[in-house]
Amino acid sequence: MWVKPQEVLLANALWVTEQSTPYFVLQHRRGHGKSKGLSSILVGTLDSIFDTKPPPYRILHQTPSSEVYYQIACSLTHGEIKKDWEWLFNNVTETLHSFDNEEDITEFVCCKIQSVLATTQDNLETEDEDTKSFRNSSHKFQRLFNMPNDEKLVNYYSCSFWKSKLPRQGWLYLSVNYACFHAYILGRETKICIRWADVTELDKTSSLVFPDSIRFATRDKEYQFSMFLKKSETFALMEQLANLAMKQLIDEKSGFTEDKDLLYKLSKNVPKKPSFLKRDLDARAQSEAYRLIFRLPASEKLDGSIDCTLWTPYNKRHVWGRMFISQNYLCFDSRVKQQVSLIIPLRDVRLVEKAENQSADKAIYITTKTPMSKSSFLLANVHDRDFVVDKISMLMSRTKVPVFDNLSLRSNSSDTSASKLETWSLQPALMTLFKLSTIPEVNAKQEAKEKQWELHFDEFGRGISMYRTTDVAKLVLQGAPDRLRRDVWMAFSGAANEMATHPGLYRSLVDQALGQPSTANDEIERDLHRSLPEHPAFQSESGISVLRRVLCAYAWRNPQIGYCQAMNIVASVLLVYCSEEEAFWLLACLCENLLPDYYNTRVVGALVDQGVLDDLTSEHLPNLHARLDQLGMIKMISLSWFLTIFLSVMPYESAVNVMDCFFYDGAKVIFQVALAILEWNQDKLLKCRDEGEAMQLLAKYLDGVYNDEGRGALRNKSCENQPKSISVQTLIYQAYTTYGFLTTRQIERLRLKHRLRVVQQLEDGIERNAVRSIAPDGYFNIDDLQNLIALVREEQISQRRATPEKYDPTLLPYEAYKIDFEFFRLAFVALSPWGKGCEADFLATRIFRLMDENQDGYLNFREFVACLGLTCTSDPTQRLKLLYMIHLPPLLCDADFESPTQLESGAEIAAEATDFFDSMEYGTKLLDVPNHVEEPTTPASVDSTLSSASREMSEPSWSIKSLADMRSLIQCKDKFNLKMVPKMDQRHFIMLWKTMYDMFQTQPDDQDTYHSIATVGTLLLQLGDVGKQFFVEREESEDSLVAAAAEASQFTASCSPDESPDKNGNPNTRGDTQWHITVEQFLASVLNAQPIVDFFSKRTTLSDNIEHLRSRRFNRLHSLSEAPSITV
Repeated sequence: MWVKPQEVLLANALWVTEQSTPYFVLQHRRGHGKSKGLSSILVGTLDSIFDTKPPPYRILHQTPSSEVYYQIACSLTHGEIKKDWEWLFNNVTETLHSFDNEEDITEFVCCKIQSVLATTQDNLETEDEDTKSFRNSSHKFQRLFNMPNDEKLVNYYSCSFWKSKLPRQGWLYLSVNYACFHAYILGRETKICIRWADVTELDKTSSLVFPDSIRFATRDKEYQFSMFLKKSETFALMEQLANLAMKQLIDEKSGFTEDKDLLYKLSKNVPKKPSFLKRDLDARAQSEAYRLIFRLPASEKLDGSIDCTLWTPYNKRHVWGRMFISQNYLCFDSRVKQQVSLIIPLRDVRLVEKAENQSADKAIYITTKTPMSKSSFLLANVHDRDFVVDKISMLMSRTKVPVFDNLSLRSNSSDTSASKLETWSLQPALMTLFKLSTIPEVNAKQEAKEKQWELHFDEFGRGISMYRTTDVAKLVLQGAPDRLRRDVWMAFSGAANEMATHPGLYRSLVDQALGQPSTANDEIERDLHRSLPEHPAFQSESGISVLRRVLCAYAWRNPQIGYCQAMNIVASVLLVYCSEEEAFWLLACLCENLLPDYYNTRVVGALVDQGVLDDLTSEHLPNLHARLDQLGMIKMISLSWFLTIFLSVMPYESAVNVMDCFFYDGAKVIFQVALAILEWNQDKLLKCRDEGEAMQLLAKYLDGVYNDEGRGALRNKSCENQPKSISVQTLIYQAYTTYGFLTTRQIERLRLKHRLRVVQQLEDGIERNAVRSIAPDGYFNIDDLQNLIALVREEQISQRRATPEKYDPTLLPYEAYKIDFEFFRLAFVALSPWGKGCEADFLATRIFRLMDENQDGYLNFREFVACLGLTCTSDPTQRLKLLYMIHLPPLLCDADFESPTQLESGAEIAAEATDFFDSMEYGTKLLDVPNHVEEPTTPASVDSTLSSASREMSEPSWSIKSLADMRSLIQCKDKFNLKMVPKMDQRHFIMLWKTMYDMFQTQPDDQDTYHSIATVGTLLLQLGDVGKQFFVEREESEDSLVAAAAEASQFTASCSPDESPDKNGNPNTRGDTQWHITVEQFLASVLNAQPIVDFFSKRTTLSDNIEHLRSRRFNRLHSLSEAPSITV
């Protein structure tokens, strides 16, 4: 391969010359090839450490009097470099003798090579996403670790891996799904491959043994990496990739997809990154932090940021900070923490223009159309003002004013939905409909507080675009007045943005959700009357109806979460202070943004935050933590606190003050309050003798948290006599004073740490339950089952497409693990002794179809284990029975035969089908069928079904029934009447015996084995001939099954004489129907041949085969995740 000429000063360092002429030198890398000498080891070590491994062959241009060489060609193979050498000799060398000056020779050679490059590379596409060196490293990563092409490298770093207390210098490769390490030191190669989804711990450590290192931990091993040149960048990227993997496990989504919008983004002053994926992940991290600071919708992506000043009219100053721009918002945050921040939705912007002002240099003037807030804003000292104004104008042009068309919804909905639209209307805050008795002292305090807030709104603005300063933070700490609480919550939570961008969506969701039969709606109905029963609104049907609509609408909007038991308490309090639609959007922001993963089926978020509180208690209250740990209380106390934001443990009039701070400051508030409660009760808790006493102490304390500015503890009618522990204002002030140093970033880092642990524990728990439920089947031991389920889990994680439906925790544990046919085929060939011959794919197809009970194209883990167990470890009779069954119709169809034969008569079809189904119906009643096997239909139901629909009966209905009966016979390990199994004709027997012979092709040559196969095959053919002589047609039965079978056969016979079905009602071709053998004859003959019995008696262990399958899983031609689904 020709390359652009480059100077080489030391031509012979680490290189060996093979051929040379006065003007060219052909060299190979020292130590390349099969050489294992010292030079090979040293060169390999240097190339590995410095990541400078060049192609092993090259051609240099030289001139006799010059010491400078030019590399003009390189190659990975000797044959290719020889072709380039011969081309130089034939086309260039002779011409060089005509030059008098050596400088002219060098210039001619360089120009000649560059012209060759220009002509050969005109049509090559140039990638602008990654640099050339990074692309080379990416290819090296895929080659070293056998990764598929779609596993793209994010970045790679030089570091040392500690093995046996000795460091091995190499390179750490980080991709979306894996962290891999490679080192080559003095002839010893080290390779490590860790899947992010398997990581249980990830942290920075520093000790005498492992100084300044990063530690990985998986379920069974720990890894230490150190000597990073960019440790902080590396660890941040590791955290991000591990977090993505955990969220994928929680949400069960398809996986990571690149944001191609970055390719077309208009950017300026953006640092170049070698990897497009690294740029994408950095942009995701910045967008996530941006959304977290300003409480913006989850779909918002940061476009860019720039330093500037904001003119603050309340104190007439220019405040330095940073302006952030995204698709739908323009935000500002001051350099001094919490000095001032601002959010301006672009949908509200009327005009953006350059302002020429003597007091403000390079200023931008923004005018909004919101009457309730400040209408103009001045941003100055914008370094690249023209670019910023163009960028904002472009984003404004793309911003669409949301319009919701109710008419289209009404026209598409059913009549029932239309009637529902007329029977309900949006309700205001329930506190306005169900007014409580007035208390003069409380009213006076509320009015005074309202005046404070109104004055603040007049000076700093109102709603989303208000100037957010420390003044508003002080007001929030004191608690919002009841009448203004809805405005405060909507503005600070971000719910106002969601509501403004989705007008009419709530009404649409209610109309679709109400009355729909679903598990979520049933759970909601059970909990409605247990939601804040002390408030009169929820003692009336109107209040209950509003709560029902909000909860049902959210369950319909987000089926991934649906409904969780604590949501009814939160929603009921929201409805007291907010209108119906506002309460819905506040609930949506709470579940999806402020407390992510809290309200899913496994409450992962709450479990994660339990671990966070445990860490914080251990750090700040060590003595109390030790005592609570002894009592096992941390998890008991925190779950109800966090899920309901203290609403279920405090009087709700007090807890709403905590919610004020929660919507303003985020999730860190619940940790601050929890720590303050524990610290306040520390001395008493240390004296508690058991967890019951401690729980009672905390419950009494929390029940006594009062709010003088509220209406009294409605939970107790005798609120005057109720013991009071602490005012909620004092509690919140204490929490902020003592634990105000906690930041959202600290909480998020601790959450990541515990998310790794919690998600892995939940996954391990599901795996253990699945293994425990399948172990009694007796196919494999616990170790084999654990290895097998780990293999299936890896496959599920690596798939880029999701399974047909989300796993429902109410189902049995093994339903969580499903595989498609492509993976089953691969596993069958690798793990089963039946998967070694030429017929392996056909056997896999038939067994998969037989064991797929619900015919959805997927096997659950129990069905998968049964497939392998029946071929690997079951007794020889059961294996032979399976082999016999999969060569009967409908599993063995006409397409599997090479030449057609004659048809059998319709009468025999009905008779054989009748005998089979009648005997099955009688036999399955006597069998102890496992609980996972489909129960047979009762004769009465069969009669009614077939008598009413016999004319509409199709071949699939017969095949499904036949497969279900076969499946129950095969999985039954007890003795049963073998006469229930259909007979096998000659064509099917020949296919069976071909399969038998094919199975032994991969076994060591043994004359006794082949002699036994031939003897038994001949014997069975003779038995079939004997049976042919005594063949007598059976009389038809009057049973409904007989009538159905006969009618089906007559229908198919009337279509074409060549399409009559076989004995099971499946299409067949012509053949001698009188020749047949029974399963008793087959088993008796085969079980008398000892070599065949020995083969079918051999138990196969899975562990070694599973490891072998793992090692080559990426070497197959097509990725399992990209393979098309195959109908079997």
